[in-house]
Amino acid sequence: MTITFVLPFVNLTGGVRVMLDYANSLHDAGHAVTVVYPLWPYRFQMTRGEQWIEFRKQQRVPPSVPWFDLRCRLLRVPLVRSMFLPDADVIVATSWNTVHDIARASASKGRKVHVVMHHESGTGPEDRIQAIYRLDVQRVAFSQFVKRTIEERFGCDIPAVVPNGVNTQIFFPDGVPLPLSVLFLYHPDPRKGAADGLAVLERLRDRIPEVNIRACGTVRPRLWPGWLPFEFHPGDAMLRRRMSESTVLLYPSRYEGFGLPPLEAMACGCPSVTTDVGAIPEFATHDHDAIIVPAGDIDAMTKGLQRVLRDDVLRQKLSTNGLETAARYSLERVAPMFERALIETTTPTRSSRG
Repeated sequence: MTITFVLPFVNLTGGVRVMLDYANSLHDAGHAVTVVYPLWPYRFQMTRGEQWIEFRKQQRVPPSVPWFDLRCRLLRVPLVRSMFLPDADVIVATSWNTVHDIARASASKGRKVHVVMHHESGTGPEDRIQAIYRLDVQRVAFSQFVKRTIEERFGCDIPAVVPNGVNTQIFFPDGVPLPLSVLFLYHPDPRKGAADGLAVLERLRDRIPEVNIRACGTVRPRLWPGWLPFEFHPGDAMLRRRMSESTVLLYPSRYEGFGLPPLEAMACGCPSVTTDVGAIPEFATHDHDAIIVPAGDIDAMTKGLQRVLRDDVLRQKLSTNGLETAARYSLERVAPMFERALIETTTPTRSSRG
C-alpha cells in the first residue's frame, strides 16, 4: 500500500511518537509511507502572533524530526491541501484540524482514516472539533475507552480498536533502581494532572523525608517548587535510564485516550502508581503490574507510592509482571494490528462490490 500520515506538527508528544512508530513499522513491512506536516502551523491555542513566530522558526530549518529516527519519507508542505499531498491508497490523520483537511482532499489522496486518540476539547472551537465525527471517514480508536465514549457521545461508528504499542527497542531495563526513588513526568495541560502530582509529592516528602524525587518533561514549567529538580526534554536514552533507575513512576493524569507512559515504564522494569484513565485499566491490572487509583485521589496516590517504596516484594512483583505486559503490547506485536486496520479500509464493502 501507499500510505500518507498527516500530522499537525512533529514536536515530541505521545501521539506523534506513536504515529511515527507506526509509520516506521509500515515502511519496514514494505509499504510506501510518507509523513506529512504543514509549514504554516495549525492554530490550536496559539495567538496569531505566535503562529507567525512558529512559521518563521520553521522556515529557518529544513524538514526533520530531530528527536526521532524516521526511516520513511518526510514531507513538509505549505498547507495540508490536495495540491500538496501525494497520491496514496490511504491517508491517515489524527488531530481534529488535520481530519477536516483530509476530508476535503481529493479521492486520489487515498481512503480517509481518522485515528481517534481522544476527544480534543479545549484545543480549538468546540463546534469544529465535534464536527469531525460527522465526516465521511473511516475511524480507528486507540482504546476501547475512546471507542465507547466517542460512539456514545457523538453517535459515530468506530469499527476498529488498535492499542498503542510500546517500542521495546527504545524502552527496556537500563540500570538498577535507586532506593526510595520516584519519577514524575510533568506536562502543564490540566488533563495531565500535574497539580495533583505535585500535591502527592509534597505529602510523600512529609511521610518519607529521605525519598529521592526527580521530574522531567517536554515543556518548561512556569512555576516550580525549589526542592524538586526538573530535567527539560530528556532524550529517549535518558528517559529510559530515568525510568530504569526509579523505584516507581507517578502518573497522576486526569484524562487520557490511552496513557502510554506507564506502559513505557513497565518496559523498563519500573512499576507505576497510575490513575484509572484511558486504556490503563485495559492493559494493566491493579496490584498485578501497577497500582491503579481513581483520578484526582491524592491520598490514594500517596499511599500507593508508599506501598511500592516500602515493600520490596511488591515492587519486584509489579516489575516482573509489568515486563510481561509490556512485551504483549510491544510495537512488534501491535503494529501488524494497525496495518490490518488500514488494509481493511481499502477493502470494498459487500454493498460497494454489488
